[in-house]
Amino acid sequence: MTMTTALNPAIHSITLKDDNDDDGSTTTYHYHLRSLRQNKNSHSSGCEKNDGDIQRWTKFCASVFAYKPSPPPPEYFSRHFYNDPRCDASLVRVLIFCPNYAGRNANRSDVGEDEMMNGEIVSSVRIFLRKLSTGSSSSGAAIEAGGIGEVCTSPNHQRRGLSKILLKDAINIMSTMNESGGMSCSLLHANPEFRPVYNKVGAYESVPSKWSLVPMELKKLTISTTDKSNKWMTRQAIFPQDASQLQALHAEYSEKRLITIMRSTEYWKNYVSAELGNSLWVLEDNTSIVAWLSIRERGDRYQLREFGVDRNITSITNITAFALRRLLSVALQQIGEDINADSDKKISLLLPTIILSDMEQDKMIGLTNECRGNWEDDYSFFDPISVVEENDDGWMYVMFDRSEPNVLELTMREKNPVQHLIWPTDSF
Repeated sequence: MTMTTALNPAIHSITLKDDNDDDGSTTTYHYHLRSLRQNKNSHSSGCEKNDGDIQRWTKFCASVFAYKPSPPPPEYFSRHFYNDPRCDASLVRVLIFCPNYAGRNANRSDVGEDEMMNGEIVSSVRIFLRKLSTGSSSSGAAIEAGGIGEVCTSPNHQRRGLSKILLKDAINIMSTMNESGGMSCSLLHANPEFRPVYNKVGAYESVPSKWSLVPMELKKLTISTTDKSNKWMTRQAIFPQDASQLQALHAEYSEKRLITIMRSTEYWKNYVSAELGNSLWVLEDNTSIVAWLSIRERGDRYQLREFGVDRNITSITNITAFALRRLLSVALQQIGEDINADSDKKISLLLPTIILSDMEQDKMIGLTNECRGNWEDDYSFFDPISVVEENDDGWMYVMFDRSEPNVLELTMREKNPVQHLIWPTDSF
């Protein structure tokens, strides 16, 4: 099967028993499955931002998620699409409600062209083209992957199996891409109630990510005047100027140690910059960036959605804690927290457990080398005894190419298992 064949439109007919009717009568609903249409800009390889089909889709997605306390607007989905360097409208699959379909055979001639193209979008799924690192120190080691996201169905058309139709269709497309050497696996994030469905329909299996909930005192994040040096400065990230440095640092900090989303410089310039906005802070010395951080509010807690540090810095033994404390201080103040020595307030921060492991490793090295100095202050802002493990089992994978590195096997192998971490910045 060719990729073109896998993307072919099709009619799906679903027959359901009528509600509140005891005579066994049924109603058949017809849906046209197709890709979004995309106008190519004649001056670039990108797509025009006035694509009517894509704009209709973004409004549809926003309408389905309107029930949320802080619902995402259409601009959220538009941003996700247009700022993605690998965006492809053909990989956004939708079901169009076709109430005027009258034929018995599933061919396009039975449905009016206008209804198929401009009818109501009632269900959607998007395939995100991504590369996963393998946690290898070898530069460029990668797994081509298809992320499943923006799965939604109109409330008026739910409980008809539309999401299952789209998921099976997406898996068919991705497995066909694998046959041509283009995709090795698929990943998605699912809430607990939906994980059995993804496992049954698509054979997806959970891959744990290690996270920890860390209570901390705001007053311990106060940076004293005697602790400040002209060598170190915190500031908001500037794009596109900082993109190249951040891309290289992220590759060292995350991609060569973890199974995670790999980021190109273009991805940093367009996607990450738009997702994080002015919430991304960097710590730099006199010459270059050494760390970066972004946090977000999640109910009554905060979550670290982006972090990294140059662990090759030798001038400071406790570089992870040193950077984390300073960047947290400015990021929390930006949100509105009062960071001062008299504060009695405590907060909770959800962060990847590997950061705590790095801090502990740095601490052991410092003790061994007897390099105390003022570094103990950088460990005082949280109590290790109060840390609570809060792992995320929501990321799920299915492999198409068994000859490629298997994410499940890499994370579960007995010798040197690789930790799995999808930064919230890269979620879909």
